[in-house]
Amino acid sequence: MLIQKNVIVLSILGGSMAFAQNIVHQPVNPNGVTPVHTSLDHISILQLPEKITRVAAGSDAMQIEWHDNSVFIKPLKQGQATNLMVWTEHQFSTYELEAPGDVHSMSFVIDETAALGAQSSGHSVAAAAATPSPQEIQRITDSSIGSTLLEVTPVVARGVRPVKDHVSVLIKEVVRDKNSLYVRFAVSNTGSHPYRIVSPNVFTIVPTKNAELLAGLKNLQIPEQGTYQFQSGETIQVTVRGTALPEKDVQPGATVEGVLALEPADVQKAGVYEFIFGNDGTHRILATAVL
Repeated sequence: MLIQKNVIVLSILGGSMAFAQNIVHQPVNPNGVTPVHTSLDHISILQLPEKITRVAAGSDAMQIEWHDNSVFIKPLKQGQATNLMVWTEHQFSTYELEAPGDVHSMSFVIDETAALGAQSSGHSVAAAAATPSPQEIQRITDSSIGSTLLEVTPVVARGVRPVKDHVSVLIKEVVRDKNSLYVRFAVSNTGSHPYRIVSPNVFTIVPTKNAELLAGLKNLQIPEQGTYQFQSGETIQVTVRGTALPEKDVQPGATVEGVLALEPADVQKAGVYEFIFGNDGTHRILATAVL
């Protein structure tokens, strides 16, 4: 399941945001499938009458993010459609996310109200809040993007040497909010074979020595041997709540960037993070950073 709170960050770090024309107002259809017309480099928005509790998509052809009662949909690949299922506090609805098409026919906003007769425990589902105008959506988005850009912190590589003939990972930027880290990374392939990116396992190292050094190393990527000074024999796995990747396959000579949404135990406390990707057949692929 993808994350609730990283829609703005992932949109900024992974792509641009634009808007189209079509706004549809309709009741939720719990017994059918609602089509959603998409367009590349544009975001479609579903607004439901209740707070969303869970979403599930059939493939990664679309970037799906959700927050409160809104779902944000951005197609990543031409010619690919998928389905989407959305659970709210009292209802379930399904959607067919159509392959990207012309921007003039895309679904900009589908504003759904409670279906007639929808009840829970004898009470009617609350009516939807007033729908913001496109201008209001644009203003809110501009404000959110501006605020997020001000919070982006570069991660500097220290002592990390470029590799030859295999895959390497650089940690490039981090954004912190109340309980999450959003990490922008780049996977470079200097080998001779394609490399497929899978969402990494992320761990924090528990130092037994020199923990006081971490604050001075914050926002630095360090080589794996740089962790030896902490003499740690214990790691704690960090929850990866979402991954945004425009492409999964990195061709020889190419670089692909992505964004991870992490939920560490303490966002503000500096920690040593290990990002362990799938190996390339001959080498371990990992990156270590103090964030």
